[in-house]
Amino acid sequence: MQKCKNYINGQWIESSSGEVIEVNNPATGKIIGEVSCAKQEEVDMAVDAALKAHNSRVLVDMPPMERATLMRTIANELRKVASDGGSLLCSENGKPLAGAIHEFNDAANYFDYYSGLTDKLEGNTIPVNKTVIDYTLLEPYGVSAHIVPWNFPMSMLARSLAPAFAAGNATVIKTAELTPLATADHFAQAIHNANVPAGLINIICGYGNEAGSMVTGHKDVSQVTFTGSVLTGKKILHAAAERAIPAVVELGGKSAAVVFPDADLDKVVNAARGGIFGQAGQICSAMSRVVVHESVKDELVEKLANMAKGLKVGDGHDDGVELTPLISEQQLQKVENYARSGQQAGATAVAGGNRIDREGYFFEATVFDDVKHDMTIAQEEIFGPVLSVLSYKDKEEAIHIANDTAFGLAAGVFTKDIDQATNTVNQLQAGQVYVNSWFTGSVATPFGGYKQSGYSREKGQEAIKGYLQVKNVGIQL
Repeated sequence: MQKCKNYINGQWIESSSGEVIEVNNPATGKIIGEVSCAKQEEVDMAVDAALKAHNSRVLVDMPPMERATLMRTIANELRKVASDGGSLLCSENGKPLAGAIHEFNDAANYFDYYSGLTDKLEGNTIPVNKTVIDYTLLEPYGVSAHIVPWNFPMSMLARSLAPAFAAGNATVIKTAELTPLATADHFAQAIHNANVPAGLINIICGYGNEAGSMVTGHKDVSQVTFTGSVLTGKKILHAAAERAIPAVVELGGKSAAVVFPDADLDKVVNAARGGIFGQAGQICSAMSRVVVHESVKDELVEKLANMAKGLKVGDGHDDGVELTPLISEQQLQKVENYARSGQQAGATAVAGGNRIDREGYFFEATVFDDVKHDMTIAQEEIFGPVLSVLSYKDKEEAIHIANDTAFGLAAGVFTKDIDQATNTVNQLQAGQVYVNSWFTGSVATPFGGYKQSGYSREKGQEAIKGYLQVKNVGIQL
């Protein structure tokens, strides 16, 4: 039984209420740990610690190269705990062990990457007239709040924390209640071992509708970052708007891969293997729709169905497992309901379509044929291992189908014709587009959505802009 506490002002703190949140292993449904549940008192403590740390200017006035060195130290400490932390993350999240360990290393990579930007946050001089010297300064907001999702708790925490820290902000992190253990334990330990000044990074564990709302609505929080559902994202945006503070939001997706007649269908199948069935489809930018030309649709559907039926199902700790469990019984029921609605609407499950009869929260790798683009399974984010295949007659129809959702997080194009690929890319309404693959990005590539998939950008040099404000200075000579 793993027992974790909140990490506030450089110390591990239990909740004054004594309440804990129990954490299950999705592969078994059994309780594997608990965290101390943060309430208003702990939220206030964390924000106050961050505010005092920011006002002390310990990070703001730290020479850029020293800040970079500190960030690289954090990266090194994260790599030291990657094996043990990854094992715990695998148990609480259900994802494959290799992927869980990679998350810690990925988090380290973010700190390494953004450490290289600390001495490159440059303002500008602006010509006004010969009697005025005018220039701009880039300054942090102050206390930055980060609401972390459960599907990639380590990677997505570092994805926003690293640029916020590089920009000089103090932070309060609210972990996901379903996957708080590795963050509260190993991530916090890495921060502590790196000798990060107390109060600059605080980690609290609590429920989203309690601690999350308290943090985003706190009077001393100056900026908010959130990754998660559209519904929750809109609530956070409302809270930020009430206080007129900026927010970085990355929300849902219903990403489509457009497959042209000349495409390498095996590449499409390989992309779907990880793009929709990896981590049981619990990925915001999952390849949840395939929009394929009618001339090759049947051949592709057969290949996709055979691949889906052949995936090895099991606990993420087991060797060779490709299809892991959903995060919870609630999520399993949600996916099951979507699959049932698809069949009732006339779609054909050529693979899967049902929960798996075993302990834990497993759902079959599912491929739906005969999907119409106005069906619920083609419009709403399922967040499970469910792929919808839609056919088209001409390119204009394909573009229409791909763009005809409320989302615009990612998209894909499969073709051997580079002119056709680039032309299609230009017409797809998505923040990131992959060609002849899926998930081609890195820590250096900007990521974010169009439409209701959010705005602002995570990753790359674009991300740091979300954690800086511009001050203009004019000096009359």
